[in-house]
Amino acid sequence: LPISALVGAAILGPRLGRFENPAAFEGHSTPLQIIGTFLLWFGWYGFNPGSTLMIHGYGRDAARACVTTTLAAASGGVTGLFVKKYLPTKFGGTHIWDVGHTCNSLLGGLVGITAGCSVVTANHAILIGFIAAFVYHGASCLMRKLKIDDPLDAFAVHGACGLWGVWAVGLFAHASYSYAPAAGSAARLGADGADLGVDAGILMPGARGTLFLMQLITPLIEIAWVTTTSGILFSILKACKIFRVSADQETVGMDVSKHGGDAYTSTGGT
Repeated sequence: LPISALVGAAILGPRLGRFENPAAFEGHSTPLQIIGTFLLWFGWYGFNPGSTLMIHGYGRDAARACVTTTLAAASGGVTGLFVKKYLPTKFGGTHIWDVGHTCNSLLGGLVGITAGCSVVTANHAILIGFIAAFVYHGASCLMRKLKIDDPLDAFAVHGACGLWGVWAVGLFAHASYSYAPAAGSAARLGADGADLGVDAGILMPGARGTLFLMQLITPLIEIAWVTTTSGILFSILKACKIFRVSADQETVGMDVSKHGGDAYTSTGGT
């Protein structure tokens, strides 16, 4: 989905004046952004630990997912706070304590830990969140450099950090945290007694490299497929002139044209 959205945004083009007057497109409510971020963080505990779909027999995995989710989110948020404050301006730093960037860095940490939340250690969860903050920052800067209008930095958070999270499984997955064979089935053991059905991240003991290669290559295949199909779809919509509202509608605000009222009466539009 983030790749499809990225392709769509690139083909659609930026909003009128987006890169000529970027200050006019900043978020209008920092408190609401903070509330939304914490609601998402809270919801992630249903998403990651809740993905076990049951607690009986999976309490260990659900508990680990809670811990790693918390640590990666906190690590990403704190790292993003200092990244934006202290990086040089030419690398995207602003030298202020940027709350919005911190919120998105926190979300980047959550996205980055999702794939491996039940199979990585607490220390590696902190590292994954730390790296996710830099991945988010770099992807966000790249979008602005390419003048691709991503209003919520959705690709940088969900696309770039999601890809990092998938790769992180191939790096840090712990073999002993993998699920045991299903009831009634026997583990496949090699000559050295190792379970052939379980592989570890390439940086972990017992790694054979298969998991790493799968985590590295599979998302690239998916990205190629989604980019191609999305590009065809959005290009057709643009050619048919049904992919974008008129300039007048965009200037006035789509709240007026699509919803029958102005959501921002003090500014005269959105």
